[in-house]
This record gives sequence, structure tokens and C-alpha cells, in this order.
Amino acid sequence: MRLFAAFLLLLSLAAPAQTKKPAHKPAPAAPAELKFVLILSRHGIRPPLTENARLNDFSANAWPQWEVALGELTPHGNIAMQQMGQYLRLRYVEDGLFPPGGCPAPGEIYLYSDTDHRNLDSTRATFNGFAPNCERLDIDRMAPTPDNKRDPLFNTVPYTFTAPPAATAEAALRTALRVDPNIALTERGNPELNELAHILAPDPAHQPAKPILKQPVSFGPGTYGASARGPLVSASSLVEDLELEYIDAKPLAQVGWGRLGSTDQQVDATLLRLLPLHIKAFGLGLRTPLFARAAGSSLLAHILATLQRASGAPSSPGDSIAGQGGVSIQSLKNVRPIGPAGPKLVYLSGHDSNLFAIGGLLGLHWHADSRNDDTPPDSQLAFELWQHPGASEYDIRIRFRAQTLMQLRSAETLSLDNPPNDVELTPTGCVAHHPCPLSTFLRTAEHALDPAFVKPELAPVTPEQ
Repeated sequence: MRLFAAFLLLLSLAAPAQTKKPAHKPAPAAPAELKFVLILSRHGIRPPLTENARLNDFSANAWPQWEVALGELTPHGNIAMQQMGQYLRLRYVEDGLFPPGGCPAPGEIYLYSDTDHRNLDSTRATFNGFAPNCERLDIDRMAPTPDNKRDPLFNTVPYTFTAPPAATAEAALRTALRVDPNIALTERGNPELNELAHILAPDPAHQPAKPILKQPVSFGPGTYGASARGPLVSASSLVEDLELEYIDAKPLAQVGWGRLGSTDQQVDATLLRLLPLHIKAFGLGLRTPLFARAAGSSLLAHILATLQRASGAPSSPGDSIAGQGGVSIQSLKNVRPIGPAGPKLVYLSGHDSNLFAIGGLLGLHWHADSRNDDTPPDSQLAFELWQHPGASEYDIRIRFRAQTLMQLRSAETLSLDNPPNDVELTPTGCVAHHPCPLSTFLRTAEHALDPAFVKPELAPVTPEQ
């Protein structure tokens, strides 16, 4: 009996082990693919918009002369824009939107620009970098008029709609300030104004006609019904003008009369301290909710309609569904998309005011190059539509992209190894670091629009010759 039991034990040990079959694991989902991009860009580096005769009132020394007319794209700015265009091609090749070589196929890219020469020239420079040695892409723009009227897509007020009532606008400004204007608009609330004042006029015995710290605080008429006045507001454009001198690669001895620093690192640090003055004042004029709605509702509506159509949904009478899973928002049904159907990339050349207004409407904030919510020349908001293979729904990703001040100054080659700042933002109604369905974004973003400031049609456009 014992021998028999031992024999059975030996048999059990010799038998092959019964392994447990592993549980079936689903295959990982295929990565999402980039299907469409809409870029809203600011133009490139330009001289000040104010003539020197007026700027000189704020400084002890004369402001420098520029090689191009006020507000025009500079030669250095042209090169920097080409570098961004080259980077965009590398970026969107990496993301699978365009092939690595060759020229874009007809209809793959649509360009729309404001009528300013700097916008048209910036767009050309960008896509000379994006698609060098290719036949020049046409740029749609508003038909020119004798009074040089600007495109209302980027300038709804005053070219299409009148500004909000002055009393309403002033009340909105005062609410946005949150504290006494005599604090919010002066050096009491902005100590960096003291440093700017010293740069503008370091010698107390040699003061300018309009010392920055002595500008009176008040409210008066403005583009959107009212505007604030005071040291902070006056400083805004002056600080940006100093920035423009630096990023246009002028010798450091000519940047702020040599008083910003003797090395690139010192000047960069000085601008980092001063630029919040410009951002704060500019945001007061365009991130204040009333002004953001007036300035940005129409442009945002056309952007949303363009994204809606790219998703495959009809967005205006006569449009046909281009694919599956399209999201149709009824309030946009009469708003025309920008450009024809079918492009992979829609590029809009506008202004920092457009980026500020859209950022304000959508509650978007970014931190780039050690600054919050700045919009240097050539900065962009990119609206990207991504889709998983086999899925009907699209996800949206919104990115803020901008070269650093040092990259702009050197016009250095940008690449995937040396990229500009690229910050992923959290779209309205979405959760940070999670996929955001386009339908969620559209339904939330449409509530930011003010129908009183939406022009459903686009301005008549003609290909730029």
C-alpha cells in the first residue's frame, strides 16, 4: 500500500504542471492622429506704432530711428518669422499632418490676413519658411478701400459695431481694476514704474516733457467705449517699444539708450521685470469681460464655425457633412467658417489684441519665457483637432506658442530640438491633462460669445497678388 502511494506521488510530480492561462488584455488604443489645425498668430517684429515726436515727450533722450516705416515688418522680423514657419513644418510633420518633403498640395493650407502690410508680409515670411522653394500661397484679405479700412474679422469694433456705452464701459473698467485707480494705475500699485522712469530719464535735472510718473489718472473715451489713463497705461506701449528694440537685434547700446543692461542676460532680466506693466495694461483693455466680448466674439464665432466644419458638421446653409461625428452647434448655423472646406491648416494673421481677447473670452492663461499671458511678436494660439482611428468624435487641444526674447533677437534656427515655447492650455469646459471632446468645448465656448458683437458673414476677400 505504501509502495502504491509513493508510486502515485511520483506520477503527480512527473506530470507537466498545469499553468493558468493569463487573462486576456485588450490591445492598447491606437494613438490619436492630428487631423486639422487653426492658428491665430500675431504678426512679426515691427517698429513702434507712435511717431518719435510723441515718444520723445516721455524720455530725456530721442528715441531711435528705424529702417522701415512705423508698424511695418522689419527685415530681422522677416527672418524670425521664417524660422517659425520652418519649425511649424517640422512640428506638423512629426504629428503626421504633412509629409516631410515636397510642397503642400493645392487646398491643404488656407491663409487669411488682416490688411496691414506687416500682417501680409509676416504671413508670406512664415510660409516661405514652412514651404521653401514652393509656389507662393495666396493670402486672402479684405478688398482694399480708399480709407485703408482694416478687416473687421480682426477689428469688429469700430468697423462693424459701435462700442459699448461709455458709462457701461467705464464701470466695467473700474470693476476690473478692483482697487482705487490711484493705486492700480500708478507706481503705488506698480513699483516697476519707478525703474522705467529711471530708464526714460535717469537725471533728475533733465526731465522729459511728460514724466511717466506724473501722468494724471483719469477715464475717458476709448475704442471699446472707455479707457483708463495714468502712468501704467502710458508705460504699456513704451515698455513694448523697448522690447521691440531688443528683439530686432539692435546693438545693446541702442536698446533703451543702453540703460537696460550691457549684456543680453541683463537686458532680458530687465525686460522680464518691466513687461508685466505692458501685459497688465493691455489686459485691462482687452481681458476685461465687456471688452473681450466686444473685441473677440465675432472672431471666436468664426473660429468655432471653422472647427465645427472641420469636424464634419454642417455649419452654414449650403455646407455638406464632410465626415462622421460632426458636432453641430445651432447658434453657429449662420456663422460662416473661415475659408473653403478641406484644408488641413488654416492660418490667421492678426494682432496681439486678438490673442488677448480670445484668451479672455475662453479663460485661457499661459506661462512662457518666464512671463504670464504675454503675446510677443509671432506668438500664436493653435486650435488642434485630434482623432483616434475608428472614432467618430474629435478631441481639441489648444496650444500657446511663442519664441523667447532671445530666440527672436538672434533669429536662431528653430527645430524639434530647439523649439519655441509651446504650452498646452486647458480649453473652456475641459479638465487639465485629459482629452477634451470637441463637442464639450464648442458647447461651452459658445456661451462666451456676445451675439450683439458677432458678424455672421466674412468681409469680402480677394487673393493677394
